[in-house]
Amino acid sequence: MFAKVTETNGTVHWVNLTHVRELVIRPGKPGLPTLTEIRIDNNWVERTFQVVETPEAILFQTGG
Repeated sequence: MFAKVTETNGTVHWVNLTHVRELVIRPGKPGLPTLTEIRIDNNWVERTFQVVETPEAILFQTGG
């Protein structure tokens, strides 16, 4: 299952949720929004990036 997410710089990604190891909520500093950190780990890549969607919004896209 894939979810469409947007990084803080506006870059859009389709994330394969099968490879998502962890969704972490990162509270923003005063005046900045709360972000979600996605940690992906599979045989080829290990990557972490921050997106503007909440974990709930990411999972809702899959009906989950």
